[in-house]
Amino acid sequence: MKLTGIIPPVVTPFDKEGNLDIKALQKFLGQLEPHVDGFLVLGSNSETPYLEEAERDQVISAAREVIPKSKPMLVGTGAESTRATVQRSQVAQNLHADALLVLAPFYNRASMTPSILEKHFRTVADAVDVPVYIYNIPQVTGITHSSQWLANIAPHPNIAGMKDSSGDIMTLTETLRLVPPTFNALTGNAPTLLPALSVGAQGAILAVANVAPEACKAVIRAFGKGQLEQARALQYRLNPLAYAVTRDYGIAGLKAVARARGFSVGYPRAPLQDVNLEDVKKLEVMLAELLPQQEVVAR
Repeated sequence: MKLTGIIPPVVTPFDKEGNLDIKALQKFLGQLEPHVDGFLVLGSNSETPYLEEAERDQVISAAREVIPKSKPMLVGTGAESTRATVQRSQVAQNLHADALLVLAPFYNRASMTPSILEKHFRTVADAVDVPVYIYNIPQVTGITHSSQWLANIAPHPNIAGMKDSSGDIMTLTETLRLVPPTFNALTGNAPTLLPALSVGAQGAILAVANVAPEACKAVIRAFGKGQLEQARALQYRLNPLAYAVTRDYGIAGLKAVARARGFSVGYPRAPLQDVNLEDVKKLEVMLAELLPQQEVVAR
């Protein structure tokens, strides 16, 4: 299995009281499904740290019920201990995940040497039968997986690839030079989607794909046809909203834009708070500028 195209790291809906809303999640997945190539549940945009362990399992099971088998379902299973990561990974496998996305343990980041991290990821990959993807997101973990470290671990038969959210095109380029051709690289950084594709990324897992998957796919489509001027124009057009729903407003902003499109995403869970009305209006303007002809999805 090789992951390609646009894969949203789907948000987890909660009601205004902060209760997990499984029906809303399944409706949202159905709304997105025609526009995307797969799904990531329990990723960085899923408010995963705020979910109880039983809720994690509910989310996986509910997602699997409505995601067609023709489209891969990745599940984020990273935890602070190797034991917990293995347990989460085995649970996700038993709940029919197609692949796993594993974040490095980072609470004791000073102790997370390359050799310790390599042993951690190899142990997880050995413990499951579904493909494991390494999640490189130094802005969250404070840990950067170097190109040489990735090249060392890439030959493991159950490590399929990586999601690179660093936005560091130089390092991604060197990584793809060193790893085997079978290594499946996806970018997790929307503002550098086109550059990542140009150096060999085969798909993208993007927060903004929760609200504008069509705009993300348009960049990939133009690049695939060799229409580089059009691809650049589409990338430039995508960037303002991509920055807004990650760097500027985060998950709360992402959910606000999704609600503006009529998507069933609910609200953030505390301690996160919803964005104010003034910021919602700014986000709606960005959405309209990106998708001026887009009709609101049926509620």
